[in-house]
This record gives sequence, structure tokens and C-alpha cells, in this order.
Amino acid sequence: MATEFTPSASDLRFAPPGFTTHTCTTPTGTKLSFRLWAASPPPTSPAPFITYTHGGRWEAGNHFAPLPWLFPGFQARGYHLISHNYRLGPQAPIDAQLADCIAAVEWCRVELPRILGADKVDVDRYIIAGESAGGHLVALMAHHLVPSPRAVINAYGPVDLAVLMPFSGPVPTSPPETPWTGEFSEQELLAYLSDRTPENVLMDALWWDEDILFPAKLLSERWAADIEYSPRIKLQAEFHRWGSTIGAGPALRISMFHDERFKDEEALCQFMASMSPSAMLLEMEERKYPPMAFLHGTADDLVGVEQSRCMAERLRGLGVSVLESYEEGVGHIFDKKYTGPDVEGWDKYIRPILEFCDELVA
Repeated sequence: MATEFTPSASDLRFAPPGFTTHTCTTPTGTKLSFRLWAASPPPTSPAPFITYTHGGRWEAGNHFAPLPWLFPGFQARGYHLISHNYRLGPQAPIDAQLADCIAAVEWCRVELPRILGADKVDVDRYIIAGESAGGHLVALMAHHLVPSPRAVINAYGPVDLAVLMPFSGPVPTSPPETPWTGEFSEQELLAYLSDRTPENVLMDALWWDEDILFPAKLLSERWAADIEYSPRIKLQAEFHRWGSTIGAGPALRISMFHDERFKDEEALCQFMASMSPSAMLLEMEERKYPPMAFLHGTADDLVGVEQSRCMAERLRGLGVSVLESYEEGVGHIFDKKYTGPDVEGWDKYIRPILEFCDELVA
């Protein structure tokens, strides 16, 4: 949802080799990009697949390098792994991003048999996973996808926007005490916040301050992508940093919801509820939601762990299978350290999620 910090080159995500790239055009004319890592070793029978939806506060991040633990976790267990992008804010509101993510899964179900071979993939046995803002999106997608995924993995993503700051507090009316200092002025960033031009939307962006810390060549090598620090890329990165700090409250409301579309606060709140996966469960009277695994740090001060715990409780009340994996004392985006089964904590926090999913796709 919020920021990803990259203090050293070793912290940068890495895109494992062996992927193929693909694109599709959605019914709205949006061009989505995919990276596909086939199961390794190759399956001898139709295998399940898992999609990855990236985070980044709905206005940053990219699909180039998924969470590290997905590869030794799922690809090595015989799953095909697919990452995809989606339109970012402020040009694309959350409902447009949801539409892109749904279209990405639908593309997978149609095209993977052609790409991999019909005898290599079972398109009905699939899982959706995402972290932070991507966790929110996959939890939301699960309300809409037909057929439903066999499981949903939400890594520290918000699920009830009405109780998540900065949405639940009042919108500040006075300027911040500390003025913004950066390459772009606050006036330029405020103007960009109101940009609704579809042609200006980015599909992939930096995570946080890579343009300050690292040469573009290093990112190109780590992410296996052509990265250039163009003015457009730098504007998006600084907009994300500005919105995450000084402009946190009003900026995210305006960027994520396009609140100018709503006649009043009540209409906006109704829309917010329709974009809140946990709140949507309150309208259910029977089990209609797929099994869900939660991964969260108990010291997360950006998306409180109570978001996951509350949704888990609601799901259990509906008879839905739930797996909760809460790591004590860690904050937001803590799981990049899990690069393999030999890392301390893997067996306690990651392996249960993998086994939970294995049972559901069996």
C-alpha cells in the first residue's frame, strides 16, 4: 500500500531468469503486460498457476520482480507464476485498477493453455496473491472472479478502507508545517494529483526512491527491464513520496477514488465500502468467498494487523477456510528477506501458507 525502502543494492528485488513476456489489450483498450515463469521442473500433468499483483500505494511499483518467496515457494512446488501490471494513479482510480486485474486473470485462463500447452496447465486451479495495495486488489478481485480462485493470499494489504488512515480521518484544510523540497515543486505535484488524462497513465513505476539511490543501469539488471530515469518516471516517483508523507491524507483520497466524481461525502463513502473486501463480507449470508491466507507483521504501522484479523474472523463466521500468519514485531513489507527455505522464519510464516494452498489446489 505505502512505501518500499531500498537502502542498499542487495535489497533491490531480483527478477529470476527464465520468464517469457506477453501482452493483452483489455476491453477498455488498456495494454497489460505479463511475465510468466513456468513451473520448474516442468510438470508432467496439468499444473495450477498463481498470479502476482504488486503493491505500491496504488500509484507505484511494478510487475518486473514479484515477491522473492513466491519462486522457491510456488514455482518450485509445481505452480506456474504470472505477474501483471495495471494502470496506476492518479490517472486511474481504484475501480479501473480492479478492472485491469480481473482482466489479467481472465487472460491467464484463456491464454495459458495456448502458451504452455493444454496438458501443462489447469486453468481452474489457480491462486491470486498480492502484497500491500496488491493485497487489497486481490482480496477485492476474489469478490468478482468467476470461477473463484482456489485461494487468495493477502500480504499486509488493507481490506477495510473506511477504518484505514488516511481515509477515516478529516481531510486537512491547511498546508503542512514543513514545505516539500524536491525536484518538483508542491504546485507541480498538486497539479499532477488532478491529472486525469488517460494517455499520461503509467503501467509500471519505481517503488520508492531508487532514482535517488541507484543508477538506472543497476535497476535494469536487477529487474531485467529497460529502466530510464525520464522526467515522467521521476515525477511519478516523487509524487508517490510526496503523497506518502506531506500529502498523505488528501492526496490518496483524490488519487485513489477520484472523489470529484461523487456528489457528496455519503456517495464517496458508499463507493469506498464497495472497494473494501472485508466490509463487503457483511452483506453476505452464506459462504461465497474463496479460502484466504493472511501474511502480516504485528508492528505494521501503515496497515494495522487488525485489518487482517478482522477479515479473517468475518470469513470464519461465513464458514470460509482461513490461514493466518502473523510475524511478531515486524512492520510493513517485511517478507523480502524470505528468499528460500533456509531463511529463519520460513517454516513458521511462509511454509504454512504454501501447504494451505497446496491442499486447496490438490
